[in-house]
Amino acid sequence: MERIPLGQNATGKTLLLVTLSLLALGVVMVHSAVASVLEPGRWYSRVDVRHTAFAIVAAGVLFTFWMVDYRRIAGAGSLPPGPTFLLAASLVCGVLVFVPGIGKSVGGYYRWIRVGPSKYAIGFQPSELIKLSLLIFLAAWLSRRSVSQLRSFRRTFLPAAAIIGLCAGLVVTQDFGTAVLIGASATVTMLLAGVPVAHLATFLLPAGAGFHLFVFTDPHRWARITAMADPWSTTNPSAYQPQQSLMAILSGGWFGKGTGCGIRKLGYLPEDSTDFIFANFCEEWGLVGAVLLILLVAIWTLAAYRAASRSQDRFGRLLAGSMGFLISFQAMLHIAVVLVTAPPTGVSLPFVSAGGTALVLMAAAAALIVSVTSRPTKSSLPGQAPPT
Repeated sequence: MERIPLGQNATGKTLLLVTLSLLALGVVMVHSAVASVLEPGRWYSRVDVRHTAFAIVAAGVLFTFWMVDYRRIAGAGSLPPGPTFLLAASLVCGVLVFVPGIGKSVGGYYRWIRVGPSKYAIGFQPSELIKLSLLIFLAAWLSRRSVSQLRSFRRTFLPAAAIIGLCAGLVVTQDFGTAVLIGASATVTMLLAGVPVAHLATFLLPAGAGFHLFVFTDPHRWARITAMADPWSTTNPSAYQPQQSLMAILSGGWFGKGTGCGIRKLGYLPEDSTDFIFANFCEEWGLVGAVLLILLVAIWTLAAYRAASRSQDRFGRLLAGSMGFLISFQAMLHIAVVLVTAPPTGVSLPFVSAGGTALVLMAAAAALIVSVTSRPTKSSLPGQAPPT
């Protein structure tokens, strides 16, 4: 079926416009956050310059990929070839992070692969590709399963759980926040597909064990939990970030200090262009600006929900639903961290925080959701179980 014109696709148009607005806002806020930082090296190594370049690429991806028929991604056969290859490639990249000379350590954690000559090298974060490719694979594979297969613990749940565990396990030691996003989004994808809740409840045991192993027994991560409970502690070094975040929000007042006029970014608030960019935004735009930004995220979330609920094929519903949940949940988690209602997890604000890999891949995810809205059809994909 031919693509619906964008002018007749209110949901898709909303997603495109809100995503583009958030990308533009991100460029402004990243420039504001790093304006007071003198960065050594050539001009193209500056955070704001690189972020602007990646934002332009992300906008190009957004306005190009939405025109691609999302149904072509799944392919034919019981095991989707394209998504399977993409997931395998992302896992290989995730392993390469730990290879000396290839992986790059940032803050003591190996999360990056540097691509290109040393002068012009671009950082690539495999964990971002893993969480996206996993959801695409699950959506394509689960949409092919019949109702009886989806309800089978051995034939559906166990293979899916093994793949999810592999992806989350590869990431969790270096990036706990992304591992949480992977686990939560994959679980929601399985729930949307019709996997019984009783089967999904078995995830609670490994999730609890993972929390104990990687948080409770890790002094650094556990200190972040206690800092959330007592952000004004004078004896816990991990309370410094929550303190500065709250002070930035409180000092913003109703209408903020004005774009570029924030104080906390002057060496007080760590990660002011990435993990805590919402705090910097609140200081400069105030409570009114913060409410408007949250409203933009809410509009985007509602549009993604409508895209998933109105799709007439199972793959479209799962793809739009999983991608929509991933981006919305990540945005809510980022805001919760800044408001000190969740411990610092290193999670960025989608489309807004400084970044390269995440920015482009999130734009691709948004484009896929728009693609779902532009091709409503009642026909099933080759090899796909009929809608239920």
